[in-house]
Amino acid sequence: MGDTIGYLGESVTLSSGANPSWHITKITWSIYNNDTWIATFKGKNRNTEWFGPFKGRLSINTSSGDLEIRDVRRGDDMVYSVLLTHGQGEQQISKVRLTVTERLIEPSVRKVFSVLKDGYCVMALQCSSTVKDTSFSWEPEASFDGSFWRGSPNANISVVWSSYSPNRNVTFICTASNGLTNASRVVRETCQDEQPKPDVVVDGETRVPGIIKLLLGFLFGCLLTYIFR
Repeated sequence: MGDTIGYLGESVTLSSGANPSWHITKITWSIYNNDTWIATFKGKNRNTEWFGPFKGRLSINTSSGDLEIRDVRRGDDMVYSVLLTHGQGEQQISKVRLTVTERLIEPSVRKVFSVLKDGYCVMALQCSSTVKDTSFSWEPEASFDGSFWRGSPNANISVVWSSYSPNRNVTFICTASNGLTNASRVVRETCQDEQPKPDVVVDGETRVPGIIKLLLGFLFGCLLTYIFR
């Protein structure tokens, strides 16, 4: 039995398994233990409107015997059978298991916490996805020499905590998976040491810091005392 993955809202092709050298004269695609026809071809006649839920969504390739399903839906998740007649009446039956899932998009990553403490940057990143039943994994860049801890994912959200030396870029990769496909997002963050605050400039002039004002006032007071004593 062949296995094929179909994505919601997209198109998928089910392979008949026919030999490319065959001259196919009859094709019958069916579901539910071969009892329900959904698409057939014989001679010049083809019919893809046998079964209501598939009406307007099927196409048969009469050369290969493959079946295309458009606008894939949850209900299309099942086993399909195809009976091919070729050559001098030889027949072949094949089955295809179609698994329907939602195509994963890149997860979202945002910084939820960042602080410089005891000479180390401590940061938390949150990874999330809008797709249900998604699991996550985190990996730092190969050169990362700090520490990191992965939190337990909850409600399609996962958080990683890290501690590393400042004044450098760090890169983390969050990978989302639904068991069938993966999608990753790369995020780069920077943490800088706190820099001394510059003097405040007002109207193009530098404001004198308060401690200097106090010192100048003290010296001026001493000078006046010396003059008028």
